[in-house]
Amino acid sequence: MQRERGFTLIELLVTIVVLAIVVAVAAPNMSTFIVSQSVSSQSSELLNALAFARTEATKLNANVSVIPATNSSSGWSNGWCVGPTDMANCTSDNVIRNFQSASSGVQITAPYLQSANRLTFRRDGTLLSGVSAQAFKITSPKLEATGTKARCIYIGAIGKASYKKVNRDDDC
Repeated sequence: MQRERGFTLIELLVTIVVLAIVVAVAAPNMSTFIVSQSVSSQSSELLNALAFARTEATKLNANVSVIPATNSSSGWSNGWCVGPTDMANCTSDNVIRNFQSASSGVQITAPYLQSANRLTFRRDGTLLSGVSAQAFKITSPKLEATGTKARCIYIGAIGKASYKKVNRDDDC
């Protein structure tokens, strides 16, 4: 007599139940991972933009600015651009490079930039005279629920940028 091959209904149901339990346990960890990666990705993007602007300033032997894409309250979260200091906004013809807006739910603020709301590198790669060290904070409202750290990007007076993980509510 030939034996039948395949799964029984009971075996199939047990497999589906075990799979459902594994997915239920993994789903919260996945959302934490996604929020963390979004904040980390935006931090890297902004660090790259600052390094690019500093390099362009020395390469062009001219002052180069990084400005937010819009002057609204969400300013830096809507993206930013790099260009000469006389650039009025990110739609000007002389923009060197545009950077995309932040991932959904990621907020970028520059609490210490004065009313000019721009960061300017001199031709030697240092921050423009009279501008002290600056900071950007990259965070998300979802961070508190996930326990993920926010990021602060610091730009020293010599123009070098670095970042550090901080609690969501901490100042940079």
